[in-house]
Amino acid sequence: MRILCLLLLLVSLPQVWGCASYGIYEDKRMVGTISSDKAIATDVKTTLMGQDFSKGWDISVYCYYGKVYLVGEVPQNMHNKAVSLARKCKGVRSVTPHWFAARTADSSDLALATKLRSNLISTKGLSSTRIDTQVNANRVVLLGVVNDSREKDLAVKIAKQTEGVREVTSYLMLPQ
Repeated sequence: MRILCLLLLLVSLPQVWGCASYGIYEDKRMVGTISSDKAIATDVKTTLMGQDFSKGWDISVYCYYGKVYLVGEVPQNMHNKAVSLARKCKGVRSVTPHWFAARTADSSDLALATKLRSNLISTKGLSSTRIDTQVNANRVVLLGVVNDSREKDLAVKIAKQTEGVREVTSYLMLPQ
């Protein structure tokens, strides 16, 4: 049994490595930029988690080229504080908040996010590995770095055409 498990692991490693390298290969940012962006996002997340914001916070942090995007639900009286904390982190060039109003329905978010991701993946001419999505009460936010304006427009179109999507906001950007 142990040998079988080891054999399965060895057989699956090339597939896992292929997926990992595919995501990096498809990302139009330089490897150093990707690494820097991940470090900035981690620093911002750590800074926000270090505060006493446990009540009513549901926030995701994205970073592309040093530009930070805060996406989620935060009590209105904490909006400015979250942005201010993010701006103080090393390497942050700008902070764009996208606050959702309180959820009106969240049970379908996972199903809608799955349907949206499936639609993006199955669209010819669109590299969905570069597109991050956030779904909140049928409202969609698209983030990431795409090849060109055509790909950006296509991603927005697919999101808007996904059944159940009520609103789409795009923070998709072109390579710098």
